[in-house]
Amino acid sequence: MIKTLIFFAVLLAIAFGGAWLADRPGEIIINWPWLDMGFEVSLLMGFLLIVAAMGVAVVLWIVIRGIWNSPRSVTGFFSSRRRDKGYKALSTGMIAVGVGDLALARKQAAKARKLLGQEPMTLMLEAQTAQLAGEPTKARQSFEAMLDTDETRALGRRGLYIEAQRRGDMEEAMQMAKAATDESKKTPGWAGTALFDMQTASRDWQGALVTLSQNHANKHLSKDAFRRQRAVILTAQAMELDGQENADASIRALLGEACKLAPGLVPAVVMHADLLNDAKDYRKASKLVEAAWRIEPHPELAHAYAYIKDGDTALDRLKRIRVLFGLMPDHIESKLAMARAFIDAREWAEARSLLEPMAEAHLTPRICMLMAELEEGDKNDFGLVRQWLARAVGAHRDPAWTADGQVSDVWQPISPVTGKIDAYEWKVPVREVAQVDQPMLDSRDLTDEDRSEGDMVLLPAEASGAEDKAKGFVVAEDDIEEIHPEVADERPEEIAPEAAKDVPAVPADKPETERKDQPSAEAVASAAKAAEDSKPQKAADVEDVPVAPAKDKASARIEIEKPKEVEFPMPFPPDDPGPKKDEAARKADKRFKLF
Repeated sequence: MIKTLIFFAVLLAIAFGGAWLADRPGEIIINWPWLDMGFEVSLLMGFLLIVAAMGVAVVLWIVIRGIWNSPRSVTGFFSSRRRDKGYKALSTGMIAVGVGDLALARKQAAKARKLLGQEPMTLMLEAQTAQLAGEPTKARQSFEAMLDTDETRALGRRGLYIEAQRRGDMEEAMQMAKAATDESKKTPGWAGTALFDMQTASRDWQGALVTLSQNHANKHLSKDAFRRQRAVILTAQAMELDGQENADASIRALLGEACKLAPGLVPAVVMHADLLNDAKDYRKASKLVEAAWRIEPHPELAHAYAYIKDGDTALDRLKRIRVLFGLMPDHIESKLAMARAFIDAREWAEARSLLEPMAEAHLTPRICMLMAELEEGDKNDFGLVRQWLARAVGAHRDPAWTADGQVSDVWQPISPVTGKIDAYEWKVPVREVAQVDQPMLDSRDLTDEDRSEGDMVLLPAEASGAEDKAKGFVVAEDDIEEIHPEVADERPEEIAPEAAKDVPAVPADKPETERKDQPSAEAVASAAKAAEDSKPQKAADVEDVPVAPAKDKASARIEIEKPKEVEFPMPFPPDDPGPKKDEAARKADKRFKLF
């Protein structure tokens, strides 16, 4: 719209100018005395001749300039086509590198080099093609060539850093990262992060603090991440100074700043609380632990809080733990800390009221150990103590300090695998899920001497009923006699010959020690004789039957190989638990099941 108005304004000005010239008659006279020539025109015609002369001059200037620049124009046309082809080859080569087409990438890289020469992206394509082909020497040469140009120097350092990391040359990698950070005022993100990671992995805490501040100033990490990482580095410095002479003041200053930056950093809080305890500043130590407990309860915090004052009695510690319990009453660590204090104070009923619901909901080794200690202190029942210790083996795992799959008893500032800072987390370690129906301990693997010690023996699930199969293992019957002799009298000592048909067949390939719950020698011999009488057999089909010497009817066992043509029928399916036991034996089995 504006351009249209301008166009009409120009036309209007021309019209007014022409009308003005037409209304003012006049003549233009030009004389050339030396040529004895002259001509005379009107004012309007003279103006039109001047305009025409200017137009002719412009046209002549364009023609002459075009003729003069024609060689350059022809050259530019062909170079433009060449450049377009080069950039097309460069684009195709980058796509080929992305999809992993090595042959096409090499072809397009050579074509781009021929058409474009030392273009930055040509060097990048060659370097990536060499990396794809597994040729680190060529890739390194391409990245080194980028260092000669200002616009590609940062890219070359980045490439050399990656190649150094692949070779494991951490010294060169650190040099490239440090050069990238020192060259410009604003540190590149990759250089600051890489330099910080290498400094922390090598435990250069002072240099790591400087790099961390630069990264935070350049906005490469958030404020919360900066505070957390700085607190971890200060704690690491305090841990290194721990044990040195005259270092308490420095350690206290480092830990004080670390606790302000990250109040939930458990190692820093525990160390600082210990120092404050030594300085008899109990109130400040208590507030420090309470603040960390509100963020995330931890057993080390509970222990530090319970033993803030040296020389306190168990009742004093119980009173103090009640305060900590009130801050997070629903957390499992609060309940475990409270149960620990109850046991130390010999408050058995209160400890049991806390531990038994947790044992039913989610059993862990810590709960099992506390329950074992409770049973020993409250009832002095070592049988129940052994049960809880046995259950601890198959219970869910407790949380632990874990970093990159590695479990540690104590917190460390960096990962032992990758060297990454603040990698340890308080969580349940990853492990293989064990099969529930696998036995933990088989009573048939124990000797008579082991049995005489009276320890609990666990049997596989298939040796018990359907209910026991779902839970994994039960207490062996041979141990019931040792713990409760009154039950032993109710078990049959031998099996009558006529009852042999109610007993499952005895596998012939099991050793004698694995068949303590199988029928006696007389029962098996009677069954074999009945089978021989009922069906004639060839002499070659039946081999000699070795008979083991029997001391008494209860312990007599024989080694027998089943005849080829004789099959003993199974009186009940394999999954059936077998004949029901009498009431006393059933109650004894039910009482001594571990799960």
